[in-house]
Amino acid sequence: MRFALVIAALAALAPAAALAQVRGRVTDPTGRPLPGVLVELWDTNRRLGGDGTDQHGYFRIAPPAGTVTAGPRVLMARGVGLDPLRRPLGLRDSVATLVMEPRAIELEAATVTAEASTCPAVDDSLARRLWEGAARRYDVEVSALGVSTDTRLFAAMLPASQLGLIDTTRLQETFVLGAATPEAFASRFLTQPNFYAVPSSGVRWRRFGRWHYPLLESTRAWHFADSLFGVMNRLALVPTATGDTAIAFCSRLGGRPYVVGRLWLAADTTLAGAEWVFETPGRLEEAGGRVLFAPIDTSRAPQPLLPVAGLFWRRLARAMVYQEWMEYRQWLRCEAPGDCRRTVPIR
Repeated sequence: MRFALVIAALAALAPAAALAQVRGRVTDPTGRPLPGVLVELWDTNRRLGGDGTDQHGYFRIAPPAGTVTAGPRVLMARGVGLDPLRRPLGLRDSVATLVMEPRAIELEAATVTAEASTCPAVDDSLARRLWEGAARRYDVEVSALGVSTDTRLFAAMLPASQLGLIDTTRLQETFVLGAATPEAFASRFLTQPNFYAVPSSGVRWRRFGRWHYPLLESTRAWHFADSLFGVMNRLALVPTATGDTAIAFCSRLGGRPYVVGRLWLAADTTLAGAEWVFETPGRLEEAGGRVLFAPIDTSRAPQPLLPVAGLFWRRLARAMVYQEWMEYRQWLRCEAPGDCRRTVPIR
């Protein structure tokens, strides 16, 4: 996964202003234009608009009239056979060139990436400090107890060679509630032995086979900023081909279910995304996921950690894979912890 990093001067004290359109072009690494790519503009909790690239790779996004924001924004881009891209924008940026890698996720590559991210027996102190600094910027309790969003879901069984390909004609409207009860959230440390996987005790389903996995790409994405994540995992800085800041993580759980993967940090040292593979005792089932996060205003108090898009995958029999791709639209805050029957905007 690639996250384009830019260093932008944030005018944190500037008043909110009506958003102008954002335009640009999407190409592959050789400069060839990429038509048919969906480009979306996001602020800290909502989708502001989107557009598909034309035959020359150009896009133009015009937020609804009267839309204002004083916080950070990102462009999210995705297309068939391309790695999803997350590109931060400065407050005054109105033109952007996006360079996307022309490849889907390969199951073997996902496994190799996870194995290459294996952490040493001792924490990298710098990686630990970077993660702790990023995690402090988020209100994990709000993320877990009280957020909801409309979303579009693509769920399908595909040949393993097509893992990561999204058929936009089959996206289904649904919703997500991140509303754990206060009691469940408070007792989460007691779930360490089975946090990353629980043996299946019922009829197997496409998403769950021998094991039930937490929704780290969705309602439990907050886990990557939670103190429980820090307790359960060792961390180490790892080099990347693109020069992004990446932190490898692996669990401290020995023979119990665990995860191996990477976190990516944005230029402002907030969390940009994560990618992981689940590891289970005995016969490995092969499952994993990835998530991209919305930006936050670092000048404000801690804010929820909110996904913009997420992917879960699990290998099936006969060289097939089951995948769920979720695109989130606008996150709202539940009026009461654990109860999302009434929602209010996230401020």
